Amino acid sequence: MSVAASLTESAPPAEPWLAFHAPRPQARLRLFCLPHAGGGASLFRTWQAELGPDIEVCPVQLPGRESRLSEPPLRDGRAVVAALADVVARHADRPFALFGHSMGALLAFELTRALRARGLPGPEHLFVASYRAPHTLAASPMKGPTRAIDASEARRREAALALPPGMGEELLSLVQDVLLADTAVCEGYTFTPGPPLTCPLSAFRGIEDYVPDDAIQAWRALSSGPFTSRTFLGDHFFLRGTPRGLLQALRRALAAPPSHP
Repeated sequence: MSVAASLTESAPPAEPWLAFHAPRPQARLRLFCLPHAGGGASLFRTWQAELGPDIEVCPVQLPGRESRLSEPPLRDGRAVVAALADVVARHADRPFALFGHSMGALLAFELTRALRARGLPGPEHLFVASYRAPHTLAASPMKGPTRAIDASEARRREAALALPPGMGEELLSLVQDVLLADTAVCEGYTFTPGPPLTCPLSAFRGIEDYVPDDAIQAWRALSSGPFTSRTFLGDHFFLRGTPRGLLQALRRALAAPPSHP
């Protein structure tokens, strides 16, 4: 099966921003999960079975990937965050938590701040993985189009994603616009100082992650709530497959009663 067929074989969900999502009316809490640059909601497709019936896993599907492959990706981080705030507001009938991996961590942080700015409830817990704390990022405004993805990058991602030989270039031909748009989101980001968050914040990385431990520990400064950090076996993509150690950490953290106002 070609990459295009495998990414589009299922019909778009009723809520296009959520995929691999089954509503669980009896769940105590929702967990919105945001993927890395170029990634899609399928990264979290196994999490519901691992986290159990008390948590409703809501994998976020950004435009331009998987079930939304025909839509143009968003290149403006502020537009992405505003759209995500609308999504969360539509599902605000029960408590929720946010998890973001790599670029998803940046989006989850700014989403938390956007919800506060709108006067809406914030997350019970913010989980971030494999991304530098936003206030430590050097300002890097966009100066022009980001470079195209070359063959060596295709091979690198082919290996990172465990794709069959030759599929990396086919995949990148389909998702290159998404990768470029997501790179624009990250490169165009500038941290704006503001009051710290009040929710518990947990930050994770892989032991072979290119994001260093001190950049993960720096997240501590961004919330007045409890802070925890953990390092797991693996590299930047330690979430591949079913990361049971991470999921156990999420389950334990979300089992605790809320500890912020």
